[in-house]
Amino acid sequence: MSEQTNGKATRRSPRGEAARKAILQSATRMFSQGGFNSASIADIAKDVGMTQAGMLHHFPSKAALLLAVLLEREARNEIETEAERAKGFDGLTVFLHTLRNNDRTPALVQLMTVLAAESIPDTHPAHEWFEERYETVVKVTIDHVAPMVDVKSLPPGVTVETLVRWLVGLADGLRVQWLYDQSSVSREESLAQFYDTVMRPVLKEPYRSYSWVANLRQEASQ
Repeated sequence: MSEQTNGKATRRSPRGEAARKAILQSATRMFSQGGFNSASIADIAKDVGMTQAGMLHHFPSKAALLLAVLLEREARNEIETEAERAKGFDGLTVFLHTLRNNDRTPALVQLMTVLAAESIPDTHPAHEWFEERYETVVKVTIDHVAPMVDVKSLPPGVTVETLVRWLVGLADGLRVQWLYDQSSVSREESLAQFYDTVMRPVLKEPYRSYSWVANLRQEASQ
């Protein structure tokens, strides 16, 4: 395992990698419970059984640690998403599968929810990261969903970007409800229902003939 330092790749020892992983896990848990300001460097160092100086050897500041937590989570998401696309799944199905994969780790879902809201002020250390992330999510999703949409069927004023922003907004709003009560709603199935009822008329064949909810339930039964 290596990382970039001053433009040069440096290799971490297995012991260093284990310590780094423990710090990230602790920070993820603490930040997800109360936000960035809920835990100090001292709190996290104590939780993983090391000194503050030892922890700062791996992450020079709490802001750097927060960024590492976010990047680690996003890198894992990207790997899973690319694997889905490599299997030939279309853009809308990949979006559903991403929600399913994310919801298997509630602590990370809670982390993203808490920090996304907390980082709205531009003074927050994660503000720029979340701003760029939303721009990227919308752009990438547009690229993969656009080939599925019959633009001539779109109502006046509605674009593929409009549809994608609805999807992102719906997924994020349901995320909050799901965190309060995981038995109350399935984000994946709710989005599939949205495809079946709202998006179906503007999709090209064969996607217009899909029963997204039925396909989802068939996958679950296999």
